[in-house]
Amino acid sequence: MTHDEVISRAVALLKPHWVDGRVHGDVASIVVAEDGGVFAGVCVDTTSWGLCAERSALAAMITAGQYRFTKVVAVWRNKDTGQIHVLPPCGVCREFMRQIASDNLDAEVVLGRDRSMTLRELLPEHEWPAPLV
Repeated sequence: MTHDEVISRAVALLKPHWVDGRVHGDVASIVVAEDGGVFAGVCVDTTSWGLCAERSALAAMITAGQYRFTKVVAVWRNKDTGQIHVLPPCGVCREFMRQIASDNLDAEVVLGRDRSMTLRELLPEHEWPAPLV
């Protein structure tokens, strides 16, 4: 899938819903699994716990028995301007992606229509440090 295709599929998932001052579904993510399967997720923000859209999509992928992915994107629509923004994954999501399969370090993280990096590039200090001598 191209960057525009994954971005468009993620944008189609944006359906913000407010509950008690918290918003659900204002960030959406698409994950393309190693076998080409496409998984979707949205953020769920509660007062007790928050789930980013990327981890939501990855949980759907894991539920389907997949652990490796080749591409991920997350998007957010500014409610005041209507503009769409591609978001980089937060640190928790980056580490989660790495921990479900080390091969995911080579997955493409879409950062815009014409911009991407590997998870390895976004998480450069992913190896355990050498022991002190």
